[in-house]
Amino acid sequence: MNAMCSRFAIFSDVHANLPALNAVLADIDRHGITRIYCLGDVVDFAPWPNEVIALLRERQIPVLRGNHDQRVAGNEPVTPMAKHSPEERDARADAIALSKRTITAENRRWLRSLPASILLEQPLRILLVHASPRSLSEYLYADTPANTLLAFPQLQTVDALICGHTHFAHIRTINTPEGRPLLFANPGAVGRIKPGQPPASWLSGDIQEGALSLTIKTVNYDVQQVANAIRQSNVPDFYADELTRRIAQW
Repeated sequence: MNAMCSRFAIFSDVHANLPALNAVLADIDRHGITRIYCLGDVVDFAPWPNEVIALLRERQIPVLRGNHDQRVAGNEPVTPMAKHSPEERDARADAIALSKRTITAENRRWLRSLPASILLEQPLRILLVHASPRSLSEYLYADTPANTLLAFPQLQTVDALICGHTHFAHIRTINTPEGRPLLFANPGAVGRIKPGQPPASWLSGDIQEGALSLTIKTVNYDVQQVANAIRQSNVPDFYADELTRRIAQW
């Protein structure tokens, strides 16, 4: 999927957290940005998957397919992750099963229709993906070696790669073997906080005179309200406790 761009906003990993999404969109609106993109993972871990999808569709925001979206849309099995504690493995399986049960048939079809990438053009070429150019679940961090990134053939002809998935925001410049600068960025997450990260964040982009500038914007919202709503829902309390713990660390 190709699109034109000049001034734009990018966010990722909403994870069914409607209050956080509302806060991020309000902040983007305050900046007067109308071209907005979402890098995927709109479902799982909070009580509002259908409401989040409805808002994204109402706002006509282009959305990429994340690994959680694909798992729910395709009713794919949940593979336990070795890095998770037994408690988190159980909570993750229960939360994803809940999403599969509660997502509407129409929203499931919509999730299946989402593209894996978007290429922004005019005049620079900016590749948007959920996780990596070859996978919906590969983790690319701020310290991922440059040679790992440059091995992706898709990056030979773009000026920037912007991905989500890790929930850690960063902006980094690497140089290609030809000496060409390549921007590599992540907007962080909207709906699920990682250690040391803000309640929510998004990425502001602007192209002026052929140069791309990126800025990470942080957003506050009522995290405790979301934690309380999780506890009053069928979403495992693990995710309420996680939000409360992470916001205290921030």
